[in-house]
Amino acid sequence: MKQFFAAMSRRARWAFAVGVIAIACIAGAATWWVTHPPYGLLFRDLREADAAEITAALTQMQTPYRLADDGKAILVPSEQVYDTRMKLVSQGVPKGGSVGFELFKDSDYGVTEFAQKVNFQRALQGELERTIESLDEVSAARVHLTIHRTDLFERDKDASKASVTLSLRPQKHLDARAVAGVQRLVASAVDGLSAESVVVLDDRGVTLSGYAADGTAGEGLGGRMDQQARLESDLRGKIGALLHRVLLTDDFTVSVDVRMNYDHVKQVSERLLGQGKDGNGLLVHERVNSSTRTEDDPDSDRVKSSPASNDRDVEYAHGREQEEVERAVGRIERISVGVVIPSTLSATEIARLSEVVSAGLGLDVSRGDHVDIAAIAPSKPVARDAATVPAASPHASVVDAAEAPAAVPVNHGLSTPVLWMLGALLVVVVALVALMLYVARTRVVPRLSAPEREEALSRLRQWIDPSEVRS
Repeated sequence: MKQFFAAMSRRARWAFAVGVIAIACIAGAATWWVTHPPYGLLFRDLREADAAEITAALTQMQTPYRLADDGKAILVPSEQVYDTRMKLVSQGVPKGGSVGFELFKDSDYGVTEFAQKVNFQRALQGELERTIESLDEVSAARVHLTIHRTDLFERDKDASKASVTLSLRPQKHLDARAVAGVQRLVASAVDGLSAESVVVLDDRGVTLSGYAADGTAGEGLGGRMDQQARLESDLRGKIGALLHRVLLTDDFTVSVDVRMNYDHVKQVSERLLGQGKDGNGLLVHERVNSSTRTEDDPDSDRVKSSPASNDRDVEYAHGREQEEVERAVGRIERISVGVVIPSTLSATEIARLSEVVSAGLGLDVSRGDHVDIAAIAPSKPVARDAATVPAASPHASVVDAAEAPAAVPVNHGLSTPVLWMLGALLVVVVALVALMLYVARTRVVPRLSAPEREEALSRLRQWIDPSEVRS
């Protein structure tokens, strides 16, 4: 081996070293990718109980897995994602942390009637939780039922009640109609339960069920403010989307104020309709009485007559129109919009933009709606401490966030064609190194022995100076 390196030229040695390093790197990379296959997303947005149940099932199935997103996401090898998911679903994993009517799969005849009632209530609560969790906006749900039991000697009958706690997904919210749908769902599944007796809360303890059965805002102050905030958020989102298309940036501020009227107003008006030729009405009947009186004169040859009197009685029929107008509760009285944008547009463009915003929102100038757009030069940004920044309200965003899954660090790895390319490259490099070694070895001059060196030296001397050799 030492003679092999000694016989190589400097260039051949460098080529050999580079080839060895390249082979080692490619072999190491190939080995790493083979031992670390690409992982795909199996489940995301999991609760701790569901994640523990899934990982236990994967361990029992001897399927490699990884945890990501603080344990809320589970990754498995990409080629096993769908197969593993189908296996888990066939096993009923995850169960969601609640039991349904499978609780009665194995009947136990020794259970008392009270225990059977408790089991039925648990099963009903679990089935409702699973149904509510099937909504796209809901990540988890808890249902508590207070079911009224009929009793023979009971005089006062209390109605059934229910409470529902919802954990919503990030950047998701339930509108009034969806909350009313949850109330009706629970009320329809429980005997003697009305939709108004179902209380719905979110994971922050905010009441979501301050709505009527039709999904409109209730009479409470919280329901009114929530309806106003949702309306302002929708208008703010429309303006934000419009400005983003015009300015091609999100460097703007939008403020929307909606004044709403919740007064119950019922107005009744009645007026006569002009009918007939003269507009006095239709003639129903007319009666005329005429009479003539005579008076005796002392002179028997003459009779005096007094003037005749006429009495006319006319009756007309008038048409009447009665109108009752009841103004809707929660009507909009005025919309005020304020927009601050960078000073990049001219006055004409700002006026045109104001008209477009007004038309896009359907503002009514006669009602008092108006739009103010101010172009102000942006000032130097000031760093704000994170502790002093107030928590963002769910309705304070200019443009609603896109409905995208949570970011999960997934190791995509290399696909099969890339691995084939790496293997082909490795073979080419090995072939080139072998060829270089073969060429370098063929060019090496073999070492001569001592007699051969003496003979070659004498021949060289004869060739250089033949006269010297003769003497």
